[in-house]
Amino acid sequence: MSSQESYLQASGYIFHKDSAIWVRSGYTGISYSDGDDAELRIAGIIGRASDITVFSLELRRHCTDWPSLYHLSGTRANILRPFAAILRGDILEIGAGCGAITRYLGESGANTLALEGSPRRAAIVRSRTRDLENVTVLAEKFDQFRCDHQFDLITLIGVLEYANLFTSGENPALVMLQRVRSLLKPEGKLIIAIENQLGLKYFAGAPEDHLGQPMYGIEGRYRKDQPQTFGRTVLADLLEQAGFATVEFLAPFPDYKLPISILTEEGLSSKKFDGAALAWQSVRRDPQLPRSMSFSLELAWPEIFKNRLALDVANSFLVAVSPSQQKVLKPGILGYHYSTDRIPRYCKETVFEHIDENAIGVNYLILGSRKCEGETNPIINFKCPEKVIYAEGSPLSLEFIKIVTRDGWAIEEVGAFISRYIYLLGLIASQRGRVIDVAQVQEKLPGDFFDMVPQNIIVNLEEKPIPIDTEWSLKGDIELGWLLFRSLLLALGSGIDFGKNSKGQSFSRRAFIKSALSAAGYPLTDEDFSRFIALESVIQEHVSGHAAREFLIIWSEEQLLTYSVAERYGQVNQLNELIDECNRRISRLHELAMERDVLVHTILSSRSWRITRPFRAIARVLRSNQRAK
Repeated sequence: MSSQESYLQASGYIFHKDSAIWVRSGYTGISYSDGDDAELRIAGIIGRASDITVFSLELRRHCTDWPSLYHLSGTRANILRPFAAILRGDILEIGAGCGAITRYLGESGANTLALEGSPRRAAIVRSRTRDLENVTVLAEKFDQFRCDHQFDLITLIGVLEYANLFTSGENPALVMLQRVRSLLKPEGKLIIAIENQLGLKYFAGAPEDHLGQPMYGIEGRYRKDQPQTFGRTVLADLLEQAGFATVEFLAPFPDYKLPISILTEEGLSSKKFDGAALAWQSVRRDPQLPRSMSFSLELAWPEIFKNRLALDVANSFLVAVSPSQQKVLKPGILGYHYSTDRIPRYCKETVFEHIDENAIGVNYLILGSRKCEGETNPIINFKCPEKVIYAEGSPLSLEFIKIVTRDGWAIEEVGAFISRYIYLLGLIASQRGRVIDVAQVQEKLPGDFFDMVPQNIIVNLEEKPIPIDTEWSLKGDIELGWLLFRSLLLALGSGIDFGKNSKGQSFSRRAFIKSALSAAGYPLTDEDFSRFIALESVIQEHVSGHAAREFLIIWSEEQLLTYSVAERYGQVNQLNELIDECNRRISRLHELAMERDVLVHTILSSRSWRITRPFRAIARVLRSNQRAK
């Protein structure tokens, strides 16, 4: 019997052999669920899977909707990766869900007690960690959790916002935090992940995550019987009141649920580090983001960072706290970026860290197994350096976004952008002592240019291009046409909203790519387009483990989503007018109600009302007698 099981048994909990979870006698669970169909489906998927690891391709292939993505995606674990060094000793995970985070904690080697209020979900957690002896699962309400043991680390990932529903007291969130504080060792750590009540996407019209209504959190309309999120200052005050001496905020992007980038306070405020680039490039990686927003988040984030507001309006918070004065994060760390939507051997972590006052280092770490299991690819090579120097400047891809997201853009402008991109490729080649011919789409470039797409080119203040993150290369040469094709393919894959074209044109993705390249002087034939889709499919399938060709063919024929900026603001104005009209009606109804109250008061105070009182009493008696018959 493990130490975890020993103190559970000593606290009166019973081991349920059928589900392999611990539970107290008579416990029925909490009223929280993703729905019977969703949870039974997830239970079946995990139960039948032969690979249940964090990076399981088998589970990832079942991510077909939001519940399955949330509970099965390996990207969930990224929220704790910045703290990998302290995931040791005894860990209490409060609100384990269906085990996505539990699995990562278990794989880290920590003695993990996963507490989940729903017995069915607790059984799913046990199924997800069935091969990990260092994980114990308990079905229990946190506010009724009986335990004298103290822990080295406790997690509240997506849990604190539910304190109103499952914790009693005048201030349930504070009560929960105080209880957590009592369960920590003196040098213990608490990790919290929660949505920001004042997150930028909510200002742009995204609905409040738990209640589904836009502006609900922004306007502070939470009731005491509802989930509730907090802004940074309120959350920091709660933590201080709960007795935590050290509080360190981080900002996960696009939010804490499926984070691909995580920035520290130092990274959010650094003048030499472009944290905004990680923020805006993550925007369309949020599967819960509405199709259309009231403004462009991609363009807003750089301005937010310039004005030092990034932490206050981050969509979510990741908070590391401790009752001691000891900080959790290593000084000098600016941020983390994760590439985990790949087959395991290509998954990696990128860490940005100050080397000294004038330089920033970029450190890479392969997260999955480096074993290739005998598999080779005749087309592509993967090479991940251990460390490089950070390149200051702006991503070339931002120039593309600024062109196509405004009303009145022209395809000729996109053509000019492509010409500029090709010019910069020539500069990169000359920096390497090479000369490239870019006269036609059939011209060949060296294979190491394969990954030099606009999002991987930084343009510094001297207008010099600096390639970054070029981890992929072809074993042979690459056609210029294919490189241009995949550059636009990746740009369109970000899902940005296009402004209205100057000529009122609408484009499918295929038509846009062909028109843009033609405007730059590099026309593609339909045969070229189909050939490049086939080539790109082979690469994507090798990197991600997913079949891609059919998707790319269908995707390329879909229309680009165009959303006029003027129309967007027009809709906002219309909504404001409707709100004003509703407010006027409410005011009028209020006036009528007051007039009615005055009239009623006048009648009740009148002499005639007093004189007729006996007659009304007689009438009531007569009506009562009539009903009795």
